[in-house]
Amino acid sequence: MNSERMIAMRMNLGSVIAEKRKEKKITQQELAEFVGVSKAAVSKWETGLTYPDITLLPLLAAYFDMSIDSLLNYEPQLTNKEIQHIYASLKSSFETKAPMEVLTSIRSFVHRYYSCHPFVLQMGLLLINHFDQLPGDTQEEKTQRYMTEAREWFVHVRTQSKEPEHIVQATKLEAYTLLIMEEAEQVLEILGETVPASFPIESLIAGAFQMKGENGRAIETLQSALFQYISVMLSLLTNYLQLLLDQPEKFKETIRRGNQLAITFDLKKLNPILLINFQLSAAYGFAQKGDGEALEILNEIADTLSQTQFPLDFHGDTYFDQIDPWFDELETGNQTPRDSMMVKNDFIAMIIDHPMFLALEDQELFQKINNRFKQLKKME
Repeated sequence: MNSERMIAMRMNLGSVIAEKRKEKKITQQELAEFVGVSKAAVSKWETGLTYPDITLLPLLAAYFDMSIDSLLNYEPQLTNKEIQHIYASLKSSFETKAPMEVLTSIRSFVHRYYSCHPFVLQMGLLLINHFDQLPGDTQEEKTQRYMTEAREWFVHVRTQSKEPEHIVQATKLEAYTLLIMEEAEQVLEILGETVPASFPIESLIAGAFQMKGENGRAIETLQSALFQYISVMLSLLTNYLQLLLDQPEKFKETIRRGNQLAITFDLKKLNPILLINFQLSAAYGFAQKGDGEALEILNEIADTLSQTQFPLDFHGDTYFDQIDPWFDELETGNQTPRDSMMVKNDFIAMIIDHPMFLALEDQELFQKINNRFKQLKKME
């Protein structure tokens, strides 16, 4: 079922008109005469072949003594499953539809479900993760245009929502768009200049479940927390590496600790995209210094890509064996924010097309590794 059809399903105007007409015990002809249209027009409304002119909606709503939203059978809030479906549908449409058509669909959904704040947040994330696929002449133009639009959606949620969780998430995402647009002062203005003390609530939630005798729920809670904190830890180390280029010993020690974390929790299988981001950061750092260790890391990335089954989604493993229900509860489920095949191709392009790595081509190992990535790209 495509995303456009889901919109139609959520506005079953014809069935509502038929139901309310029968409740009033009137014929199609009688309703047609009241509204000022033909009996055939009413019949087409009820069978879903056509819709009433928008100017007739207030008259129909008044006649049936109901609101226009009730008449349209319009539900402004989406369930997590519906958000997952729409996000996945729009994400996959980048492969089959023109960029402008995809953008129009995204904006149409946001307009329709503007009061569903979790959905608006996810559509903003969709823009952030796919803005390079959307219409625009240059990367700079796309960045400015779509980060500005995503930020407007996040500001809407931040200022209109009454849910603290949504407000916090919208604030962080707004700051992220500003960082991409290189508005450093505004980022600090929104988030502050010092990291607030963290007070994780997961242990409290798990403790409450345990007290109720629901050990399975307690384990699921802590596993989902561990998964997130491990991901955050490796992401922080990824960014930290780029600040240590003038401290070679600490740079290498950070790589060692990051690799230990990845091995301990088997991130090559659990979250290969996260691991490759870390490895790329390490490879870039070595390459900037002309260090041949960059090639060894690129070889590891090629191993990870070749051993990963694409398309990719998130799931547990033998250690995180209770985490899948938590993924199901997320607005985007267990899908990757950006199409995983696109991510794979992006990784390969960032390696075979990057001038920093081409500077290492006089080293014997370079050609072999470069051919591995070209072969991976050809396989697509």
